[in-house]
Amino acid sequence: MKLKKSILLTVLLIYTFTAFSQFLVFSNYLPYNQKTDVHPITSNPEMGLPIIFMSGKEIRIFYLADECKFQKEILIKRPAHNSKKYLGGYINDSSLILTFSDKQFSSISQIIVNLNTGILFELSVEINSGNQIYLTSWETKSGLVVLGIVENSNVITVSKFSGYGDISSHKYNSDFNEIIQNHESYTLSGLFDSQGGAIQKIDASIPVSLYLASAKNKAYLINEEIIITIDYFSGITYYLAINLLQNTHKLQSYPCDIDNHLAKSNSFIYDNTLFQLSVDKDELSLNIIGLTDTNRIVKYYAPKTEKIGFSNSSMEQRNEKEGFLYGKPDITDIKKTKRFLKIVSKMKPAISVFRKKEDFQILLGGVAEIHQAAGVASKPILASGGEMTVGTSGNLIMPEPVYHFPTNYSFSSYSSRKSAYLSSIINSSSFQHMSKSISKYTYNYIIDYTNYMPDNQGLVTIFKMSGDYYLGYYLYGSNTYNLEWFKNIDDYSIQY
Repeated sequence: MKLKKSILLTVLLIYTFTAFSQFLVFSNYLPYNQKTDVHPITSNPEMGLPIIFMSGKEIRIFYLADECKFQKEILIKRPAHNSKKYLGGYINDSSLILTFSDKQFSSISQIIVNLNTGILFELSVEINSGNQIYLTSWETKSGLVVLGIVENSNVITVSKFSGYGDISSHKYNSDFNEIIQNHESYTLSGLFDSQGGAIQKIDASIPVSLYLASAKNKAYLINEEIIITIDYFSGITYYLAINLLQNTHKLQSYPCDIDNHLAKSNSFIYDNTLFQLSVDKDELSLNIIGLTDTNRIVKYYAPKTEKIGFSNSSMEQRNEKEGFLYGKPDITDIKKTKRFLKIVSKMKPAISVFRKKEDFQILLGGVAEIHQAAGVASKPILASGGEMTVGTSGNLIMPEPVYHFPTNYSFSSYSSRKSAYLSSIINSSSFQHMSKSISKYTYNYIIDYTNYMPDNQGLVTIFKMSGDYYLGYYLYGSNTYNLEWFKNIDDYSIQY
């Protein structure tokens, strides 16, 4: 098996280099700690790249300057107070500011580290907004933006951290009765705290998996505007936009075309465009709505009795299997629309969009978690570690390895994931369907590359900086943290 993986990796690398450039830019010793989290700070690439490793009370910083040249390693301690939650970091002048909060997100601690000298000091800040529930945060060039909501209320809060301890907080209270009228808690905070209602941060600078896109409530930071979409209730998308420059907000709603108690729906925002999917066992609908010009609406429809005319791929069912951390699947074709709709209607609907040159490539379908039977086994089973998460800098954090240790020759099982989907290509200007072949992204090649790396890895993260991609990973065999650069090929057409 190891020989097979090595051969596959060699073939993949040869093909990879014919498609785009990739090479190791950094490798450094890192003491092993099983409970380490990694946080690259990518918002100010001209100031360098600090990579933060947090393990318990210890914080280790690898500071990389131009072209990822190693400059300094800094070892510090987590603040003694108000540091339960790490909110994010940013760079001001030559200093790195790491921001933490207490459980209620009411008291803040900041560590300020001079990246040139390693000198540090701490600040404490109070937020006078009552007890809040932290929702998500974004690292920006000018500072840190944190989204929260006051407990047991409909009051959304936005806190902006900048400079050395500067903070501005604003509350946004609107009539959300229309949204939460069918929810038992009767508050927006209750909705976001409910099962299946948690906010999922979306960073569309990297292709978003169907699993992340299946979240019913999403948050985006687009330019100077926070956008929250709520698809918790079937048949409608609520769109809440918060303008950070004018400190204003507006709430809009977009009904779906298929609106019955059996239909399911979800949405995705990309490039000032709302993509809305609704589906049941009999039909599927795709709405494309220009958000800067809502008169630009194009609708696509497919009944179960007909071939899906706006599809550019086969309909597929994907079942992830043991032994591959990052989603190496068993894939089977679904021949008929009726069968596809029957499968998807029993799943969580999802739609994800990314640009390839002048077109939108749309991935739509459904996802589900399943329980896999591994049969009688005596050896540990390696399975996917679960869903990727989105870090504070927009980086994707890959799941750590999960090993299942059965008793000698006992029946074993594990959790896995299943999805069903198709792809469509829509022109980004006209919203018209295009008859083209689906192209792979840089991200797809990185996932393939990672799956076939011969050594065990951890702390795997993928992020984008200065237009290109980076893959960070820890090698357990050598106790080193490594960073590889991948040339962004998304403006070129490399087809499946």
